[in-house]
Amino acid sequence: MSERTTDWPFAPWFLERLRSARRIVAMTHVDPDADGLGSQVAFATAAAAAGVDVVIVNEDPCPVRYGWIDPHGLVRSFDVAADALDGADLGLIFDANEIGRARRPAEALRAVGVDVWVVDHHAVRPDAVVTGCVATDFSSTGELCFRLIEALGWQLSPDAARGIYGAMSFDTGSFRFLRNQPNTLRVAADLIATGLDTNPIQEALWASRPFEETVLLGRVCSQIQRSPGGTVAWAVVDADTTAGLAVSRDAVGEAMPMVIGIEGVVAAAMFKPGRRDGEWKVSLRSKTAATIGHVAEARGGGGHAHAAGCTVQGPLGPLVEAVVQELRVATGETSDGVPA
Repeated sequence: MSERTTDWPFAPWFLERLRSARRIVAMTHVDPDADGLGSQVAFATAAAAAGVDVVIVNEDPCPVRYGWIDPHGLVRSFDVAADALDGADLGLIFDANEIGRARRPAEALRAVGVDVWVVDHHAVRPDAVVTGCVATDFSSTGELCFRLIEALGWQLSPDAARGIYGAMSFDTGSFRFLRNQPNTLRVAADLIATGLDTNPIQEALWASRPFEETVLLGRVCSQIQRSPGGTVAWAVVDADTTAGLAVSRDAVGEAMPMVIGIEGVVAAAMFKPGRRDGEWKVSLRSKTAATIGHVAEARGGGGHAHAAGCTVQGPLGPLVEAVVQELRVATGETSDGVPA
């Protein structure tokens, strides 16, 4: 249940609150990705040009792989920039609608009575209590942020255009997964019309993988398993998978397109260690023929119908067995392994 949310076009109370804020803290979820980061940087740089004070403080620092999104070092972690929250009267979490996913920055703001709102394109859980903008028809939070900047009457700076385009390209898999939404390509065209050079963005996202991450992908692919009927594929990543490799925490996720991209596979899962002992992060993807969002939601997670995830505490074996079985049901694979 939502406390107070708006979709696009934005409700007047939402825009008025953003315009009247003295200092806004922009946040995103833990293990930040290009959608959350690009949206933050775009919003902050457009705000600065309009004379609005916005600071970016995340639980985690900006990953090296996404440094190009933040050429001026606007993204800072809570460990080094907690004092930047002083004087803030509004927090905005980009690309997540669960306050807990922003961790310490959001917790610190709420502890002193500061409102923390969301700007997101993921569906809200039925039992969630959130305030802000949740617009699930958008391909990415970046695309939503473009409309927000537009509605606020702010100018789109080159840094903002770069951040938004990067966010959109990342969350759509280089514009492959548009969910039949022509407006996504219209926004991309508007960004290019500003003079934005998209080639460096595409290369940074899709053609700049470090060598050791390529080795890691090979290891992950060698561990892929399939259900008897071949409609479900999954991989388990553990300490042995990353042994001897200097790779970032988010590098493993790069293998998911390979898992779901196998011919005949309709749903895919990846299991990797979480931040705490005994914790596992589960990433789920599916093709058009099946929806898998409910599998993540049943375990306290969320996302979209064809891309979702959750974090689960407990033994790995039973978790893998249960998730795979639920994915087999979602794809219509019968108990004898024959696709229905």
